[in-house]
Order: sequence, then C-alpha cells, then structure tokens
Amino acid sequence: MSALNVHIHITEEEERNLLSNVAEGDWQAFTRLYDAYSPLIIHYLQVYLTEKHDVEEIGQEVFLKVWKKREILVTVRSFKNYVFIMARNALNDFLKARQALLQKQAGYSKDYVLPHYSADDKLITDQYESIARSGLDMLSEKQRRIFLLRTRDEMTIQEIADAEGMSVGGVHKSLQQSTQQLKDYLARNGISFTLLLLILFFQP
Repeated sequence: MSALNVHIHITEEEERNLLSNVAEGDWQAFTRLYDAYSPLIIHYLQVYLTEKHDVEEIGQEVFLKVWKKREILVTVRSFKNYVFIMARNALNDFLKARQALLQKQAGYSKDYVLPHYSADDKLITDQYESIARSGLDMLSEKQRRIFLLRTRDEMTIQEIADAEGMSVGGVHKSLQQSTQQLKDYLARNGISFTLLLLILFFQP
C-alpha cells in the first residue's frame, strides 16, 4: 500500500458501511479506508519526523494494526479519531525508542520534541482511563479474564474455551455479558467502548 497525496472524502454513512465490511474481513473496504485516511496520517507524522522512510514505516504500522484489530471496528464511532490515536501512540513509541537507542550508542541524552499535550488534555485522558479501568474492575474475575484474553491477548474463542475448561458457548455468553455491562457502564459516564479498547491495546 502507498499513501495517496490527496485526501478522499467519504460520508459518515459510507464510513459506517466500510467499518462494518472491514470488520468482516473485506480487504477492498479496508483499501478504501486506507486511501481516504492515510494522507492525513502521513501529514500528521511529517510534522514530527523528517525522514520519509520513518513516516512511511509508522504509517504502514498504524494501518496494519487497524487491519489486525478489525473485529472491533464495528464499535468505532469516528474512524478519524480512532486512527489518529493509534498514530499518536505509534509516534510516541518510535520517538522514545529512538531516543533510548541514541543514548545507548552515544552515551548521552538528546531531547526530542514529543507531540505536546496540555495539562488539561492529560487530566481528561487520565480521568477517562480511570473510569474505563473501573469498568473492568466491576466485572467478575472470570469475566474480566475472559474479556482480556479475547480483546487484549487476541485469543480465539476456542483457545479461551480450552484454556478455561469451558464450552465455546460458555465463552460466547461470558463475552456478551461482559461487553454489555462495560458498554452500559461507560455510556453512563460519557465514554465510548472504543476508548476502553484503545486503553487495553496501547497502554502498558
């Protein structure tokens, strides 16, 4: 895949349809999303990176993660916000890794300018993360374990059933119940289910 130079506009209805199709494994729909949003991501990365190959590599990594996590796209309300959060996290990881490598090789610290987030932004993010994690804590230990095995660790339903000594139907039922409980809890606190998934995927 190669990023286009011109941003392709897609309507909200088309985006919803594309996300649904990509979640089901439609590569053509994924390519459409990539063509529409990769120029925006590339432009964002170019603000912080000067090397073209670094920009392209991180951009590719972001969209490969989108494809890898495609099953959750049906819960995403705004793909633009979703993919920009992924790009921001990938950029931060890259800059931190590069700084650590240079420190090790040269024996001195060189400061890199990371994307700036205001104190208010950080406070809001921390509050959202706290609420999202509180939602997880409300689940029973078994529900939480099964939910994390499926979402964070990417185990299949069958693998979870084997690991937990459960039937496939039992795993499905647990996931449905925990997902609904989390959605209800997060909705009451004004947070989307997508945010919880992002926290699980990109926070240590």
